[in-house]
Amino acid sequence: MAHIILVTSFKGGVGKSTVSANLALKLARLGQKVLLCDLDFDLGTLDLITGCEDRMLFDVCDAVYGRRDVEDCAVTFPSVPGLYLLGAPFRCTDEIVPEDFAEKLSAICEPYDYAVLDTPGADSVTVAVGARCADSAIVVATHNPTSLRGAEKTAQRLRDVDLPCRLVINNFDAVSVSEDKRTGMISMIDATKTPLLGVVPYDRTLMFAQEKGVLADGDSFPSSKAFENIAQRLIAEKTGGRPVPVLSGVIGRKRKKVLTK
Repeated sequence: MAHIILVTSFKGGVGKSTVSANLALKLARLGQKVLLCDLDFDLGTLDLITGCEDRMLFDVCDAVYGRRDVEDCAVTFPSVPGLYLLGAPFRCTDEIVPEDFAEKLSAICEPYDYAVLDTPGADSVTVAVGARCADSAIVVATHNPTSLRGAEKTAQRLRDVDLPCRLVINNFDAVSVSEDKRTGMISMIDATKTPLLGVVPYDRTLMFAQEKGVLADGDSFPSSKAFENIAQRLIAEKTGGRPVPVLSGVIGRKRKKVLTK
């Protein structure tokens, strides 16, 4: 059965879609069959981030409500076997009943090893859908204090519905932390009251590549190893394997300082 992962935060602009897309990529690269699903019905961007906007003819609502077969709706990636995308509708005209939508979406996800559900930056009806069918959640945050407050609120809401959640720190600026300009990891974990799953370093290369629909696939991206670490940790938890250390190959110099500040 698929392990369904909700990627969320009630604060927008923290990089949920970036984390969702690149985590799905790395899971697929590690041999998993992965469904990446865009539940941001207000401003879905996964088709742009993955560079397949011209190939997305149908969307997740078409699949959920049976207007088209899932095979017709899911975009494939010839260069990444095992990765599939269900995009968000350009304009959603369906009445979304969370219980019904979640049940049907869960059935769609079942043939996959993992399903990654990307959500909008708000406490929306599609977040409720994702929380109903997810097995676990990733809460994304950055150094920004409003982002940390949003992550804390999000994690608390998920715990209220008994959904296990962990923190992914995105765009972590180790240089600024070592210079006492930004918050360190321990302080961020304390602020969000959420256990840490992974740390993604600030990646200027990915920021520009993403505008062209290119993901962090390869050594030219500083964030690539971080996304791979997160994927490996998730697989190890599911299979009983040995987990990869959070910062392995991600932050080398002054690791203790950026961790403990």
